[in-house]
Amino acid sequence: MATQSRVTLKKGERATLTKSAKITAKLTWTKPVDLDLHAFYKTKEGALGHIYYDNQGTLYQPPCIELDEDAGVDDTGGDNEENLTIKSLSHVESVLIATNIYRKFSFFSMGDNFAKYDGKVLVETNMGDQIEVPLDSDKVGKWCVIAKIDNSNPSEPYVININEVQKAEPSLKDF
Repeated sequence: MATQSRVTLKKGERATLTKSAKITAKLTWTKPVDLDLHAFYKTKEGALGHIYYDNQGTLYQPPCIELDEDAGVDDTGGDNEENLTIKSLSHVESVLIATNIYRKFSFFSMGDNFAKYDGKVLVETNMGDQIEVPLDSDKVGKWCVIAKIDNSNPSEPYVININEVQKAEPSLKDF
């Protein structure tokens, strides 16, 4: 049974997730750019990890997080989509959902900002939660920390819209 309808979070807002639910974070964009979806995670045991196009993870071993594909390669426009699946939060304390702009030649990324790519992340659960976080920062940078799934209090897991743009790869401990 659904616990909440679709909500769009503004920067700093948060929404509760249904406990023990399977979670999908879907990054979509239409403009001709190669965005890559990343998940920086911390397990309940304190181990840190990183799921991305070169380490796609698996749903069959803890922390049970998996990325489906690398879309938008060679700056392809259209209905681009990358999906991150979290089997459950039983092994996970937190997950930072981020994206970066991949350019073969870095000088082409000068002046890039995420607001111009029509991007968003939709965090959905198999219990009916739908939480949308638009990529709407016009700050220039190569990385955008989109949202954080926080399960540090397992009785009340939530998603928070971070939308923080930065020049270097993010670290979970900074959020």
